[in-house]
Amino acid sequence: MRRHFIGLFVIFLGGLASAQGLVNPFDLEPSAEAAGYAGALCALASGADALIFNPAGLSFGDGIEVSSAYVAHMGGLASVVWLGGTYGPFAAAFTNLSAGGIEETPGGSDLPFSQIGAAVGVGLSGRMFGLLLPMDLRFGAAVRYDRAQLADRSGSGLSLSLGLMGTMPLGAADLRFGLAMEDLGFGISSGADWREGWTTGMRAGVAFVTPLLRAEVDYANGLRLGAGFMVSPMLEVRGGFSVTGAGMQFAMGVGIELQSLSLDYALVTHPVFPPTHRLGLSASF
Repeated sequence: MRRHFIGLFVIFLGGLASAQGLVNPFDLEPSAEAAGYAGALCALASGADALIFNPAGLSFGDGIEVSSAYVAHMGGLASVVWLGGTYGPFAAAFTNLSAGGIEETPGGSDLPFSQIGAAVGVGLSGRMFGLLLPMDLRFGAAVRYDRAQLADRSGSGLSLSLGLMGTMPLGAADLRFGLAMEDLGFGISSGADWREGWTTGMRAGVAFVTPLLRAEVDYANGLRLGAGFMVSPMLEVRGGFSVTGAGMQFAMGVGIELQSLSLDYALVTHPVFPPTHRLGLSASF
């Protein structure tokens, strides 16, 4: 059973074939906005998405926001549902990964599979500590919980993510940078039978921000480059590409804002499998 359990994450999910350990639903980055940037959001993350890309982005929180996203991964091979919310600099989220067609033996019956994750986090500004720095420096931390079940075998575990963000004004533009360490922990375990470590990772990004254009270059399991252009106050057009363990992938997306509502859509190609579609909806109060 262990062989099937490990293979599910390393082989079945495809795009994470270079992982050194287990992956979780957060590694599939269930964010439609970020997907439009090809996942290059370490220096631009905000709202509940900061729980995925950089918890320091939670420090920009103001008021209440609820968000949701749906991911049809690689043409429906797997699907992810994401529900998140923020209250000021605090955030919480729940995610569920489901998949079908996992056979115990070739041509055999399918094994029931489910994987759920939850996260809570907080972001803080350096000014809260009286730090006098030449830039706006922010910090964040998030705790993630993951539970996976395949047939009659289940396991769970906790991990910690830490983030740092900085902003330097450049006239009418801003130069931002982000750094995040993900999934620091002991991995997932099932009693005393076995334990498997998480895919601990690091993200680093630099972004150039103007009122009309946002562009970012990230390194996260490979190179990612994304940009978004404000066609109008209501519409942002996004695009980018990544070169990671899954090969070269291209992304395109749009974001529509209607007063307190935001709708996001993105399509991400894959060199072998069908494209992945992401749809997101959020509301702020």
